[in-house]
Amino acid sequence: MPSSMETLPGTTARTVADLPPVAEVIRFVAVRAEPFQRHYEKVLDLEMGHSRDALPTRLPLVPSWHWPAFLVTVPWMFYRKMYSGGIILVALPVFLDHILPGSLFLGSGLLIAITAGLCGKSWYLEHAVRRIIKARRVHDIEHARVAYLKRASGVSLSAAIFGALIQIVTATVIVMDLLPPDRF
Repeated sequence: MPSSMETLPGTTARTVADLPPVAEVIRFVAVRAEPFQRHYEKVLDLEMGHSRDALPTRLPLVPSWHWPAFLVTVPWMFYRKMYSGGIILVALPVFLDHILPGSLFLGSGLLIAITAGLCGKSWYLEHAVRRIIKARRVHDIEHARVAYLKRASGVSLSAAIFGALIQIVTATVIVMDLLPPDRF
């Protein structure tokens, strides 16, 4: 069954009408949804001001400060089930440390945290919208769609703990790499 969403790669919306309603996104967010609701409403207002015919392949990035994303970036991403982004943000300082060793690690960590603080809400809403649209596209049966979204939505405390452990181990390895060899 062809739909307007099949014209774009992946699971993105094609028009503003294809975007999920606020209530559906808030149901996906589940825990502490108020800041995300306000942010999604801003994004929808912004999109309504643009062409109603076409929507970019991604939601617009609307900067808005989010303290959890700034303070505990990787664990927050894992907590919100954004595993790919969390892994990328764990690997990025390691990669940068190998390219330009030394003090870049400290600067890159701060830069990543500030970026996550500014973009975290938009990143998570993009994740939520993509998952909701994918559920619509892949699952024709309502109970299958609900089951998929139940697994994909909400939060995971165990994943946050795992993300924190990964970040601690990675930071320890990088810091040990910065120490002079005679310290061992």
